[in-house]
Amino acid sequence: MNHCRAISLLHSRLGCVLTLLLVAGCSQQKIDPLAQGGWRDVWPKGPDAPRVRYLGALTGADDFGAVRAKSFLGELIHGPTPPAKFVTPMGVAVNRSGSKVAVADSNDGSVHVFDLTAKSYKRIDRWAGDNMFASPVAVAWVGDALWVADSKLGAVVVIPTNGQGRLIGQGQLKRPSGMAYSAANGLCYVVDSAGHKVIAFDRSGSVALTFGHHGAGPGQFNFPTHIAIGPDDTLVVSDSLNFSVQRLSLKGAPLSAFGRKGDAAGDLALPKGIAVDPDGNIWVADAHFENVQAFNASGELLLSFGEEGKGVGEFWLPAGMFIDMQRRLWVADSYNRRVQVFQLL
Repeated sequence: MNHCRAISLLHSRLGCVLTLLLVAGCSQQKIDPLAQGGWRDVWPKGPDAPRVRYLGALTGADDFGAVRAKSFLGELIHGPTPPAKFVTPMGVAVNRSGSKVAVADSNDGSVHVFDLTAKSYKRIDRWAGDNMFASPVAVAWVGDALWVADSKLGAVVVIPTNGQGRLIGQGQLKRPSGMAYSAANGLCYVVDSAGHKVIAFDRSGSVALTFGHHGAGPGQFNFPTHIAIGPDDTLVVSDSLNFSVQRLSLKGAPLSAFGRKGDAAGDLALPKGIAVDPDGNIWVADAHFENVQAFNASGELLLSFGEEGKGVGEFWLPAGMFIDMQRRLWVADSYNRRVQVFQLL
């Protein structure tokens, strides 16, 4: 009888402990990963007025605080499961409302999606059934749907809000590397780096426009990598091995270009990520200089910041970039396994 009472008491106490732990886990206050910057984390440094301020960084599943109460029993039995972390983030995009962020992680074969409003996270490694990503390198929000460029699949995966994803661009794309969506004409522009061209798809997935070929002249490309769309509905393309940036119309007509190979201020060594702010200024991440430079539409240097390193505002092979409607600059800092976020002042 005493033995049975002891077992009953032990079970009761274990139940209380589990309940307390579960309640404690559920009551954890979530954190804001974009509230990490301090008043010193600005560029340029004084005496000039600051124009960029560091906000924080995304790194993976526990950016909002690790809340895993629902898996406590499993972890008690099998041990803790480490949260998903970026491996090689290559592309980043924010939806129009600024509430959702998608990050393409090539070596993890996944896309990480953050809901900044709900402070929630999910990892997507397959787009339909057992069909998995091979090497996702770029993302774009097309309305509420998520479009993912996969360089190894040689295609774009379209993932609707509900239902199975589907492939588009197979047989038309060699190695997609960057994407940008234009709300003005409803086309998603995909840079085909190996094809030295840009292909625009409509929302049904049909090819609406193709422009560019291998070369060094206006409207020609030499392994272009990234693309963005400005507030005046002009395209900007980082023409990586021509060491330049090209500006084009939405129909692909060349407008202007700037940049040259060199190591002076304003030169380009390996331009990759590109974004345009609401004022029409063009921001370029250089994977060789390990920095970010800002130019006006005429190609005049306005600002540069960053160097090789792991600290705040330092980079290691920066790749894709994005500027959202709230003037936040998102930089995929690929080999530092993070996305750094800055406020344009």
